[in-house]
Amino acid sequence: MTAYLRIEVLRTLRNAAFVMFTIAFPVGFYLLFTTLFQLNQVGTTEFDAYYMVSMSLYGSMSVCLMGIGARIAVERTRGWTRQLALLPVHPASYIVVKMVSATLLVIPVILLIMMCGLLVNGVELPLGTWIGLVPLIWLGALPFVALGVAIGYTFRDEVAQMAAMSLYFLMSLLGGLWMPVTVFPDWLEAVGTTLPTYRAAELSWRLLAGEQPLTWGAVLLLGWAALFGLVAVWRYRRVS
Repeated sequence: MTAYLRIEVLRTLRNAAFVMFTIAFPVGFYLLFTTLFQLNQVGTTEFDAYYMVSMSLYGSMSVCLMGIGARIAVERTRGWTRQLALLPVHPASYIVVKMVSATLLVIPVILLIMMCGLLVNGVELPLGTWIGLVPLIWLGALPFVALGVAIGYTFRDEVAQMAAMSLYFLMSLLGGLWMPVTVFPDWLEAVGTTLPTYRAAELSWRLLAGEQPLTWGAVLLLGWAALFGLVAVWRYRRVS
C-alpha cells in the first residue's frame, strides 16, 4: 500500500488543475484580499494573521473535497475502481490511500500560505503560535476528508464536482473564511457558527487571540466529523 500511496500523491501533484485550485487560488485570494485592505488603510497584522488561517483551511478543504470527492467520482465513472478490483489489493485500501494522501497533501498547502503571511505580509507571531497553527489547521481539515469520500460515493463524475464545489464555496462563505461572521445578520451569524468550517477555523483563530483553542466548539466539530464519517461509510457500503 505504501507504493500505491506514493504513486497517488505524485499523480495528484502532477495534476495542473489540482495545483491551481488547492494552492494557487487560496494563496492568490489571501494576497489579494490582504493587499486590498492595506490599500484602504484598514489592514492590520491581526487581520493578515486571521485571513492567513482562513485561507490555509480554505486550501485544505479544496484538497479534501475536490482532490478526494470529485476524483473518486470520476474514477468510479471511468471504471478505475473496477480495474483495481482485479489487482491483489483489498478494496478498502483504495479509500485508505485516498484519505491518507489528502491528509498529507494539506500540509504543503498550509505551509505555503503561512510562508506568504510571514514573508509577504510580514505577519509576526510568537514561535509557539506558528508551530501550533500547523497541527490545528490540519486537524480542522480532517472532517472534510470524510465529507469528500461521502461526495465521491454519492454522486457521479461532473455532478460530484459541482456538489463538491458548491459545498466548498457555501461553507467557506457562511463559515467565516472569506469574511468574519460578525458582519452577517444575527440569524445568518448563528447559522455560520454551527458550520464545520467555522469550528475548524476557530481552533486556530482562538490560538491567534491567545485563548484556549479546545472549547465546546471543538466538540461540535468532532460531531460533524462523526456525521461525515458515518455518511461516508454508508455510501461506500451501498456502492461497493
